[in-house]
Amino acid sequence: MSSRRHFNPWAFVLPGVIAGGVILGVPVVQALWTSLHRLRLYRLHDQVWVGLDNYLRLWQDPLFHLSIRSTVVFTLGCTVLSVIAGLAVASVMSTRGIRGTTAARFFMAFYLVPFVATQVVVGMMGRLYVWEPEYGLVNYVLAAFGIDGPMWLISQDTAMWATIITNTWRLTPLAVLIFYAALATVPEELLESAEVDGAGGWKAFVQIKLPMIRYHIGFIALIQLTSAFREFDTVFALTGGGPGRATNVLSLLVYNEGISAANLGMANAISFTMLIIVAVISLIYMRLARLGELGQ
Repeated sequence: MSSRRHFNPWAFVLPGVIAGGVILGVPVVQALWTSLHRLRLYRLHDQVWVGLDNYLRLWQDPLFHLSIRSTVVFTLGCTVLSVIAGLAVASVMSTRGIRGTTAARFFMAFYLVPFVATQVVVGMMGRLYVWEPEYGLVNYVLAAFGIDGPMWLISQDTAMWATIITNTWRLTPLAVLIFYAALATVPEELLESAEVDGAGGWKAFVQIKLPMIRYHIGFIALIQLTSAFREFDTVFALTGGGPGRATNVLSLLVYNEGISAANLGMANAISFTMLIIVAVISLIYMRLARLGELGQ
């Protein structure tokens, strides 16, 4: 006697798809619609259709080009540094003799502090206690070695680096968690065999561990990149986009256009442009990941 199972996966997926479409789709469509109008913040009833004029003006604006360059530098810097720092910390914490010890657990818990702190708190801590030129932590350490530290957040030469390092400190704990879990899945037998064959710690890390967690690295890189690309709170609390326009990333440009200048049409044009950029980056990553799977 045969029995048939009637199972429709869409019955479980459809509610989430509908909820996601409403929660995410409606604001995106509204932002696109607003970007095609001239709309002031305090005159929401007075919309004037301008078509693509906001986008044309945007791409002709030197400040927008400067913000794109600042965003690219900030995003790539945060992504590269957070991935490298996450790999380094997770590798040390997952080595034999350290993994599972009380000291390792305490360090991991302590290292998660910036992950659970809000971005505004991280930015304020960086501005008041880390990069402050007279009594900040960085210049205090440099002075101990006889080095006169710069005015980190006031100089255009150093403000971006200070901002990148501060946001990297906030992003790294997520990378540590993922990489620590990924490295725990590497079979000990492979590492012991490599040790017998004369492969030292660094060689085993490069030839065995890194290839086995490459998809985790790609995933974390994408998460960190998209997070840094749209970062607002940390940069705003740390520098406010200054000095000058040195750290005026796209998210701050949206704020300045939409709130300070009360130009909601232009602000939504910038936001929708950022959405397109993030979507293109995500599609490229998924395409490359798919080609990597097919190439194996």
